[in-house]
Amino acid sequence: MRAKPRHPYINSDKISIALVISLIFLFSIVQWTFLSAQSWPLSEQPLKIWMLDIGQGDALFIEFPTGEQMLVDGGPDDSVLAKLGSVLPPWDRTLDVVLATHPDADHVSGIISVLDRYDVSTIYESGVGAHTPFGQAYEERRDSEQAQVVEISQGDVITIGEVTLTVLWPEQTQEGQYPAKRNNVSIVFLLEYGETSVLFTADTEQEVEDEYALQVGDIDVLKVSHHGSLTSTSWGLLKPTDPEVALISLGKDNSYGHPHPVILDRLNQVGAKIFRTDLDGDILLTSFGGEPTIESHPLPF
Repeated sequence: MRAKPRHPYINSDKISIALVISLIFLFSIVQWTFLSAQSWPLSEQPLKIWMLDIGQGDALFIEFPTGEQMLVDGGPDDSVLAKLGSVLPPWDRTLDVVLATHPDADHVSGIISVLDRYDVSTIYESGVGAHTPFGQAYEERRDSEQAQVVEISQGDVITIGEVTLTVLWPEQTQEGQYPAKRNNVSIVFLLEYGETSVLFTADTEQEVEDEYALQVGDIDVLKVSHHGSLTSTSWGLLKPTDPEVALISLGKDNSYGHPHPVILDRLNQVGAKIFRTDLDGDILLTSFGGEPTIESHPLPF
């Protein structure tokens, strides 16, 4: 009978070394894959946020990676139309969302012109009203638009693709309310996309900044409240949020003295890089879900 062949001699020490090397190699591959994935974009198209240079007011345009478009406030007049005409192709006469933070003239007057020019699907607001010519004109034009009007407040979350907008203020909707001080019922929301975070503060002042600041944590970008007024951008907001970039929307040589030197000093003390429309023109934030990039003068005029 033929004897069965013997198994070759197996050295257990060699097996242990080979196993360790294999595990190290496998771990390296997994780690490389994970780290590479962190730098890959969440989408082929970036998130884009324009702070439009429309003078003394606010108008911000957001283009989401999935293609939806949102205008946050419209500035003091119809100059926002020329800016949108530079961002959008000439045949595009639609906007998915308009968000009116509060009905002050330097925020909603341009929205009236936008509603005349563009078909808007949804209008977000808090419901607060204003017994002013501009406030009433906005309400009349809004009511005549074939748009869905949605009142939002603290705790509401708007999700568009991979981007979330979490409403931090006001505490409740303001339907039927006509406060003398509308700044402090402005809509405040935190936009998050991957590792990018942007806090939109409208015109809120220190007394309510303290209410919502602790909900936020560290952020990349702060849209400075109330055009850099001394009444806003308190230490109670800056310390917990510690922004890397500050965006200020204001008119050149405005009569209010915005931005106040104290506010600029505070922003410098926290190490925020400051961009302001009176000096930098239009400002564009771009993000693929990682660290955002900021550039000035991205539009032709």
